[in-house]
Amino acid sequence: MPADSSHNPQARRISRKHASEDDIDVRRARGEVSCAECRRLKLKCDKKLPCSSCVRRGVHSICPNGKMAAGQGTRFVLADTSQLHTKITEMGQRIRQLEDALAISHSGISNELHPLLRDELLSIKFGPENGTAPRASRDPSVESIDAFGTLTIFDRDVSKYFGRSAGSETLLLAGAEMEPSWIPDVDQPSTSTLTQDILRLSNLFPMCAEANSEKTMDLLFSHLPEQPRAWALCETYLEQASWQFQPIRRDELIDDILVPIYRSQKDRASSELNRPHTISPHRLATLYIVFAIGALVDLTLEPYSPEAESFALLCRAAISLRSVFDSPEICTVQTIALLAQYHTFAGKRYTLDNAWTVMSLAAKLAQSLGLHRDGSRWDFDAKTVDRRRSLFYELFCSEQFHSLALGRPPALRPSYVDCEFPTDNEPMMDEKGRPQMGYFQWKYEFCRDILAQVLELTLTAEPPSYQIILDLDRKIREKTLPPHLNVFMSAEDEHCTPAAYMRRCNLGQYRSVTLLFLHRSFFAQAMLDHPVNPLRSPYAPSFLAAYRCASGVIKSSLNHYDRFPDLCRRWWNVGSQLFSAAIIVGSIVTRSPSSAMAPNAFIELGLACDLFEKCTSDSRRSRSGLAILNRLRDKAFQIFSQLRSGTSPISSSLYVGRDYGDDELALFGGQTRVLFSKLLLLQRNKQKSHAESSANTPISPSNSDSPAPSDTSDSKDNSSENLPDVHPSLMEYISLLPPSQHPRSPPSELAVEQLYNTKPFIPTSFPESQMQNLYISSPEATPQGSSPDGQSFSRFFSDLGNLSMGTFTAEPAAMNDNASAGDLMNLDLVMTDSGIDQHWRSFMRDSGLLDHGLSS
Repeated sequence: MPADSSHNPQARRISRKHASEDDIDVRRARGEVSCAECRRLKLKCDKKLPCSSCVRRGVHSICPNGKMAAGQGTRFVLADTSQLHTKITEMGQRIRQLEDALAISHSGISNELHPLLRDELLSIKFGPENGTAPRASRDPSVESIDAFGTLTIFDRDVSKYFGRSAGSETLLLAGAEMEPSWIPDVDQPSTSTLTQDILRLSNLFPMCAEANSEKTMDLLFSHLPEQPRAWALCETYLEQASWQFQPIRRDELIDDILVPIYRSQKDRASSELNRPHTISPHRLATLYIVFAIGALVDLTLEPYSPEAESFALLCRAAISLRSVFDSPEICTVQTIALLAQYHTFAGKRYTLDNAWTVMSLAAKLAQSLGLHRDGSRWDFDAKTVDRRRSLFYELFCSEQFHSLALGRPPALRPSYVDCEFPTDNEPMMDEKGRPQMGYFQWKYEFCRDILAQVLELTLTAEPPSYQIILDLDRKIREKTLPPHLNVFMSAEDEHCTPAAYMRRCNLGQYRSVTLLFLHRSFFAQAMLDHPVNPLRSPYAPSFLAAYRCASGVIKSSLNHYDRFPDLCRRWWNVGSQLFSAAIIVGSIVTRSPSSAMAPNAFIELGLACDLFEKCTSDSRRSRSGLAILNRLRDKAFQIFSQLRSGTSPISSSLYVGRDYGDDELALFGGQTRVLFSKLLLLQRNKQKSHAESSANTPISPSNSDSPAPSDTSDSKDNSSENLPDVHPSLMEYISLLPPSQHPRSPPSELAVEQLYNTKPFIPTSFPESQMQNLYISSPEATPQGSSPDGQSFSRFFSDLGNLSMGTFTAEPAAMNDNASAGDLMNLDLVMTDSGIDQHWRSFMRDSGLLDHGLSS
């Protein structure tokens, strides 16, 4: 019989020894016993992690369970290492500077990596403890710009958060404070025809009133317009407003809402019996909000007419007669969604933030009705299923863009959705009678497959890496717009309705909105790092995409305004596109006046500013943006004219009171910023004086330990005619773009000529001597000699024509085989207030567009 090993005393002793050692390691990790190194040296240990003794001796990395090897001299080999570590840090910084200089110098002559810049050699400067970990943060493909958004403080207890993409809203808020004289001029719409009961009910929205429902319904019915006017308002809404957002279709509006409501009114007027109302208050509210939007886009009325606001108040009063939370209907969701659309474009009292809140409420109510789940599983009839699908995807798309505009997470996420697409109620056929993808089908696919993914990856708490940005960029560009839906590719039709034309324009903007949101922060970073030639930056792809986007939207907006000028003036998204485009091109002129893009950018800035003023003369929000653009245009003129005259464009007169030190670099390094605003306080407390509204706002102090980036390379000669003076990442980015598939049609040249002939954009305050040095005679011609690398840059982009540079365009414009740099800059921009984080807002302050006191 074999011996029982379990009773072996030696094995038990070894097992107990291992268990004891493991227990000691655990207790050391908890700080209960002395660390191993202090025990080896018989030193007093404070049992911290790491202990003060190990920190003092420079061996904190091995505390608490590690210990130095025994041997003569090891006891004091690392004693008093503070000076040694300081010296190593200084040498590491010097090595880093030399490596950067070598990389910049070598990139001008070759796209290959210099032998001395291999990864194993770059890790030497970090020492044995750091290893190669810091190298990963230097790789722009995995690097991210840390952006937490902007917290806008109106009062001690009142604040609003604008996310990474909400820079336009922040700029407009600051612009309103720059021009506070506009605020007292904005009067409330006349509501003299509405009773106090109606006004009281409207103020209760979205809560429910405890009132006599039948009596209030009689009062609401009494405010219905005459039937011919009602039909006219509905037709105006369907033709000139539903092209963008259509939660209710024509057949439902006419057959289920308009006709039954007026039939009920007629029956009650002819009957002597006081029977209860058969029309739901929320269905009546739906009709009133349609009237409100119809009056808003009625070109025979003044912009923001009092009639539209009166209908909106009646809508809110009708909603308040029945709880939207406890007993919502399909028409409840439709009404609140349309109310959000009204708030987006009604101006005056309303903001995009207000519209986002109302749209989010509609999205949550839609979930309570199960609209996010496909209705076919509940055996609804085909008509009901299709209406539910259509309503859900209209809400889904609209809420996605509202979230993008304000940088806030959406309420509807694709992971919870299995609703199918609705059938296209406006099918399209080609010349051979074959079905083609319609407007709504492409819109829904883009928002579900592209935009939702962009929001999911970019609005998270963890900032996305630059590689993620480039991957999303590629997916957006691969989602091409069919030629029959592209307003610049389809044949000109003089009889094209406003709805059909604006729909095609709207689709082109979808890709542009998303592209610019992705790239704008990195555009600003590229300009800060390399102001003379931003194409040298690792973020050169973002710089180029943002500029081409801005250039294209200016040209396409000229087309839109030339075709339907009155309608363009009613929709704020047209002005928002121009505002963002002007900021982009103007920043290139003011920050990089010697770059090859600056001459074209300066001309486009003038076009954008003049067109912005024409399109948005009736809106307070637009006037706020105009205050910023006027300042940008004047500054760009002064800088560019000084450059043309041979003097230094970086004049002290331009930057008085501006901090160009570490603070701006810290802003772009990811510090969270706070914007103090007095605008909301002024609107809440109208008794305050005008002087108080324009007082300087406090500045939040910030410190930065970030060293200023060296841009010595940008002062080098850029006149190489054989190799493009750009970062290798740009060439790689261009090579990955999908090929161009369709020919382009040029934008309207007549619109450009008319704009230049009607209002030149040169400030009259500048002397004639400076005006003579400025090139402005033709928007098609590019100033010559503006930069030493202008010819090589144009030749470079001409050569890139074979690399499918045309695929940058979202709404294609003119391009041919001999395309110049300016001809290739044709992308569209944001159609909403989308876009930029606190880095970009700080960039605007740094450029002189915002008062120093408005941001901190």
